[in-house]
Amino acid sequence: MSFQLIKQAYAIEEGTGFVTAPTSSGVDLGTKFTLGIGGNPVKDTYSTPTDLINPLVQNIMIVGGIILFFMFILAGFKFLQDSAKGKEEAAKILKTALIGFVVMFSAFWIVQIIKVITGTDISL
Repeated sequence: MSFQLIKQAYAIEEGTGFVTAPTSSGVDLGTKFTLGIGGNPVKDTYSTPTDLINPLVQNIMIVGGIILFFMFILAGFKFLQDSAKGKEEAAKILKTALIGFVVMFSAFWIVQIIKVITGTDISL
């Protein structure tokens, strides 16, 4: 008797509806899962993990830039309030936004340096 945290999963053959038991070699999910209407297998579109991760990182950088922009706007509105509390909050928001900008800027340039040193194709 063995303890399993996650139950064993079975794949359903595409088109047949039959359940296939896992083999010792496993199930090749790259051929089992398809993308979009065309039905291209995942392995044809994303042959390496970097093909999947690069678009995610690019979009995360864009979202981070948008959030940074709105934090600067919010800090400006807080600063325009004629109270000491508003100015303190503005300074705190601005400090946080600037730290976030430095982290994003540093991450971008670290990836660029690694790209040049190793000669890999990291598209940011």
